[in-house]
Amino acid sequence: APEKSGIYGTLNSTGTPTVTATVTPIGGGSPYQVTGRVSGRNWITYLNPTEAGGNYTISVTCDGCLNDGPNTIQLNDVTFGDVWYCAGQSNMALPLLHTFSRNDSRTALQNGTFDNIRLHQMGSNMNPPMPWQTALNATLQNSSRYETRFFSFSSTCYYFGQELSRLLGDAAPPIGLIHTAFGGSTAEQWTSNKTSIQCGNITLSEHSQEWFDGRVMPFSQMTVKGFVWYQGENDMGHVFGNSKRSTGYSCEVPKMVEEWRSVFSAEPGTTSPNAPFGLVTLASSGGEGHPDIGSMYLAQTGSYGDMPNTVFPNTFYAHAFDLADPFSNITCYHAGCCPNYIKPGAFCHGCDQYCESNELAAYYMGPIHPRVKLPVGQRLAQACYGTVYEPGKVAVRGPIISGCSVSDGKLIVNFNKELLGDDEVTVGEYQRYNNASSFQVLTNSTLFCMQTTWGPDPKTDTLCLDDGTGRERMFMGVPHDEFMSLDTWPMVNINLESPTSISADVSHLGEIFGVRYAFFSGVNRGCCGRNDPTSGPCPVASCPVKASSGLPATPFIARIVNGKCECISPQVCDE
Repeated sequence: APEKSGIYGTLNSTGTPTVTATVTPIGGGSPYQVTGRVSGRNWITYLNPTEAGGNYTISVTCDGCLNDGPNTIQLNDVTFGDVWYCAGQSNMALPLLHTFSRNDSRTALQNGTFDNIRLHQMGSNMNPPMPWQTALNATLQNSSRYETRFFSFSSTCYYFGQELSRLLGDAAPPIGLIHTAFGGSTAEQWTSNKTSIQCGNITLSEHSQEWFDGRVMPFSQMTVKGFVWYQGENDMGHVFGNSKRSTGYSCEVPKMVEEWRSVFSAEPGTTSPNAPFGLVTLASSGGEGHPDIGSMYLAQTGSYGDMPNTVFPNTFYAHAFDLADPFSNITCYHAGCCPNYIKPGAFCHGCDQYCESNELAAYYMGPIHPRVKLPVGQRLAQACYGTVYEPGKVAVRGPIISGCSVSDGKLIVNFNKELLGDDEVTVGEYQRYNNASSFQVLTNSTLFCMQTTWGPDPKTDTLCLDDGTGRERMFMGVPHDEFMSLDTWPMVNINLESPTSISADVSHLGEIFGVRYAFFSGVNRGCCGRNDPTSGPCPVASCPVKASSGLPATPFIARIVNGKCECISPQVCDE
C-alpha cells in the first residue's frame, strides 16, 4: 500500500478466456472490478492502489476456462500493507524454534501485540511451507517438529517485522513477511547467470540461477515494500573481490539487487524501481572454515565499508559480527555433553552453562547459527525505520573509520563525525588479558592481504588472492597460519581518545604497517577473544567500540603509510 498490487495464477483454456477480479470491502464501501491479462496458461490482474489496512474479499472469475470445478476462486480476510521479501541462506532460514526469544514473541502475539503481522513461507531444506496467515494464527497451530507452526518460520525475518512494528507503533501498517531462504545457498543461486557474469572471478555451476528462477521470480509479480537479505557463509570460499574492480561477491550482490528491483518493478506503479534493500553481515562464526571473514564484511557493503553507497543505493544494514552465539566455543557441543551434563569419555566438566542454554533453545548444526536472532532483527528494524520510514529519527549505524595517525608510539583512529551525528564513540569494558579488544595492528608489511587461501603445499605455502590492489601473490614457504597469527597481527588494548576517536599504545611494537578491527575468524574468536570452552557465555554485542546509541563500530582494515591510514578503494579513510 498504496501502490497497485497484482494477484496472479494459472488457468486451463483452449480459447480466449476472460479473468475478472471483484474487490469487496467488508464493513462498508463500494466493490469494484478489474479485468486481468491472460497469456497462455497464466493470468494476472492489478488491483487499484489502496491505502493500508481494511478487510476485503477478492473473487476471481474465469469466463472460458475448462475447469472441472467452479470457475471462481475467493480470497477472504485480505488486507493491504507493506510486504517485505526475506531471502538468503541458513541464518535467514533458521527457525524461531532455535532462538532464545521465541517464547516471548509467541506470548506477545497471543496477548494481542503485533496483530498486524502476516506470514508466508516457501518450503525449503530448513522450513516447511506456510500459506499466508496471521502470525497469531500460526502460534495456535501445533507442529510435531516445531511445537507450533509459528516456530518453523524464519527467525531473522520475523524479528525484523516484529521490531519494525514496535518502532512504528500506532502508525504501523499491516506488515506481510515473505520468507524464501534456502540453507547452504550461494549468491550465484539467487542471481541470473547473465547478471553474475558481469562480475569477474565468479564461478558458475549447474546450480547457479537456481533460486533466482525458483524462489525470486515466482514472487516478482507481487508488490513489495522492500527486501531483506542474510547470506554469505557459503560464499566464504569464493572470491570476495571489489566492486570498483567489478570482481567477486562485492560486485555480484549489488548487481543482484539491481536485478531484483528490475524484475519486481517491471509493471509500472507496483514495486518501486529503487525499493529499499536491507542486509545482515555475517556473525563471527560464519566463516565455514575459511579465513578473512573481516574482508567479507567489507565485501558485503560493496567494498565501501558503509551503506548506502554508489553501488548500493537506498540500502540499510545490520551488523552481526558481534552477535555470535554466547557459547560459540564448540568444545562442549562436539563432546556431546548434553543433556546429561556428563557423558562417559567426553570432555564435559564445566559445560553445565552451555547445556542449560541448550535447554532454552537447541543449536541447529552448532554455533554457526547463533541463537541470538532478536538483536539481529532489532538492528535491521532500526536501520530500516531510520532509512525508509522516518529518515534521521534514529541512529542507523555505528562509528565508521575516517582516518588514523601514528606518532610517538601512539595510534589514533578517527571516526566520521558527520555519520556519527549526535552520537559519540564509546569504548566498553572487555577482557584486556584475553586478546579481546578486536583491535589489531600489522607488524610485517609483506603480509598485508585481503583474502588468503592455501598454496600448493597447504602446510608451507599461501596464496594471497588480493593484496589490496586486486593482484594475486604466491608466498612459498610462508604457512597460512602466519597471515593470521597474533605475531603478525598482534591485538592491542584501546582507550577512548575523544568523542570521535580511539587510541592504542603501539610503542612496544616498532613500526606498524596496518590496522584492523573486528577481523577475527573462526568460532573460537570474537568479542571475547579465545574464550575458554568451559567458561561462561560471551555476552552478546560485547565488542568494545560502539556509538553511544549502542550500535557497533563497523569492522575496518587500512594500510598505514607514512603514519596515515589508507583504506582499500573505494573506501576512503584519509582524514
